[in-house]
Amino acid sequence: MTQTAVTEDSAPLPDFMEWKDLHSLVGSISTRSLVAQPTSVDQCREALAWCRERSMSVCTRGAGRTYGDLALNDGHALLDMSGMNKILGFDEEKAQITVEAGTRVIDIFEEVHWRNLYLAASPTESHSSVAGAMCANVNGKEAWRVGSFAHQVVRLSLMLADGEILEIDREHELFNAVVGGIGMLGVILDTTLQLTPIKSPYVEINRIPATNGEALLTKMQQIEQDYDAVVVWVDAYAYGHRTGRSVIHAARWVEKDLTPEDQKKILAEGYKRLDKHRAFGLALHDKFAPLLSLMLQAQKPMLRMFNWLYYKASRLTYKLGRSSNQELFLRFAFEASFTVPPAHLVCGPHGYTVQLTFPRSQAKEALVELLNISLDSPCPPVTTILRAHKKDDCLISFSEDGYSLNFEFHPKKRHEEASRKVIDKLIDAVARYKGKIHLAKDQVLKPEQFYRIFPRYTELLEIKKRLDPDGMFTSDLARRVGIDPDLVRQRATEAAG
Repeated sequence: MTQTAVTEDSAPLPDFMEWKDLHSLVGSISTRSLVAQPTSVDQCREALAWCRERSMSVCTRGAGRTYGDLALNDGHALLDMSGMNKILGFDEEKAQITVEAGTRVIDIFEEVHWRNLYLAASPTESHSSVAGAMCANVNGKEAWRVGSFAHQVVRLSLMLADGEILEIDREHELFNAVVGGIGMLGVILDTTLQLTPIKSPYVEINRIPATNGEALLTKMQQIEQDYDAVVVWVDAYAYGHRTGRSVIHAARWVEKDLTPEDQKKILAEGYKRLDKHRAFGLALHDKFAPLLSLMLQAQKPMLRMFNWLYYKASRLTYKLGRSSNQELFLRFAFEASFTVPPAHLVCGPHGYTVQLTFPRSQAKEALVELLNISLDSPCPPVTTILRAHKKDDCLISFSEDGYSLNFEFHPKKRHEEASRKVIDKLIDAVARYKGKIHLAKDQVLKPEQFYRIFPRYTELLEIKKRLDPDGMFTSDLARRVGIDPDLVRQRATEAAG
């Protein structure tokens, strides 16, 4: 269908739909959309019918925790699934849980973690919805071991544009198109997830410094054998023989002699602490946002000094044997992120996050090249994080058998053009290494770059023609990277002419 925006006063709305202003998580994108907030399958179907009758496109949205424009649809409709958040069933024998699409990751932890189970591949943002995690095929700090979120999905229900509901399991032909499919095919209503047994809710954390990229990758080989989760802080300002200087944060599950009642009590306090620190961290960082922005005007000398001090302090505590401790997995996986400013402050009004993967077979060369390119920027990354990954079969997934670097850039307005040239160099290098870009964090890919990096997008569009022939489901990201149905048809017409 040819998409037409519905003006705010052009049609009466169902009582669960209203126009709202929405922003990307990074904060540099602002939109206004007609937001439907269904609480039932019938209301989902009603919202789709209302939009279909008015040739209005629809973008599905969970908790809105994607960094860029994947869950935005400016001038059109958003189907906000956060109100469909019930836990529908728990099979203790199979260690599987069935939940509605808007259920948050932390809600699942509260239900099962005290039983010595957890949801593997959970993103750092504990308030992310499971449907959002599926559409973006996110990953956790143990991705090389347990895979991406796709590996945890047992089955799902998908509502198509005409209201039909499909049941899709891992053997279904559509599984790898829907999971990781950025919401282009329909509305995920509910899902069954495989949980993972653990020794206790506690992990032992070890912080291990690495002098450069070669030392980092050598240590990672052993760490991936001995540990269950890992995340690496990388000093993007180190250069020469120090390129890749970093501190590895490695965790492994530990046994604790605790009764289920003890664990319930301890975890209840852990969730309270998590909520408290989340609220405190956001409030504190917002209060000091002007100071942070001012400090980042002197970004290079400030961050070069901070990174040097952090690395030296980590190296000293490691030599003194004080770099290890035990703590709740909740704190390692979720709470630690609240100690740093949120993405919208780190990246600023003109910034963005870029997470890109590269293969193990060329890890040393890729790591050094990507870090050197990032350092050429007039505004090098404020933070840089490395993770290890495992390949999956989703059509436009970013997970590869290798590593990823997550850069948070804070370009100044006067440096936007020069900073963009550096981004293009990073993307070109990733394409040469046959790596990928994480779409849940992207707001920079251009169509020709997207086509080069995700050649299987054509398979996704062929499936879309069959399931969504009128092209109802789309997003601002789909338009930007050139896979919006209207844009695809327009290109085909121009090519034929």
